[in-house]
Amino acid sequence: MARDGTPWRLRGRMTIIDSRREAVGDVGYGAWRVVAGLALVAWPLLHLAGFLTSPPGETHEPDLYREHAALVQVSAVILHYSAILIVPVVLALAHLLRARMPRLAVVAGLVGALAAVNGSALLLTDFYDLALAHSLPDAQAVAVTELANGYPGVLYGFLLPAFLVHPALIVLAVALTRTGDLRWWQLTLLVAGLVIPFLTTGQAPVVQSVGPVLILAALAPLGLRVLRMPPERWRI
Repeated sequence: MARDGTPWRLRGRMTIIDSRREAVGDVGYGAWRVVAGLALVAWPLLHLAGFLTSPPGETHEPDLYREHAALVQVSAVILHYSAILIVPVVLALAHLLRARMPRLAVVAGLVGALAAVNGSALLLTDFYDLALAHSLPDAQAVAVTELANGYPGVLYGFLLPAFLVHPALIVLAVALTRTGDLRWWQLTLLVAGLVIPFLTTGQAPVVQSVGPVLILAALAPLGLRVLRMPPERWRI
């Protein structure tokens, strides 16, 4: 009988169960750490590939979509999976903050993840625009697209929420800079990388691709650090 009144045989079984639970937890945290580290590197790479395969121009003009039908589809698929990868990215950034800034980590992580899901859903519209370009006269195709985009459900249910991913990423990055997990130069590159595509919408895709390159330069060092991070540091 142990001092706390627990039989030694039962105490031994409890110790074994606790050890097994801890081992399972270590495996789970280890897998999550690998996913987080890889996502921090893979997201900007896919983002870059999506921009480089985008058709030229800043609008969904029917003639442009017909001329570059293959690029439209390839770019939409790549950017779709790029948006999906933002989910583990924002959750990874939030995870690094959870011990020191738990409330901010939860709020910014959830907002960023939900925004990324909305952004992914928007990529499906490229295929509808392509189908309209092949099925209707150009004027009618443009009119249908403008009508759909003008619905309040699209604006407030999908478009505006999707853009919340940028503030969420910036808030998390600023917080991580304050905690020392990111350097100021990484924060600067990340913000510039998020802003540049919006400032160069009329430029060639290769010019807009500068944005993802800067994001890669900002997040790749953190991703590699997460992959090398000891399990006890990631569990904190």
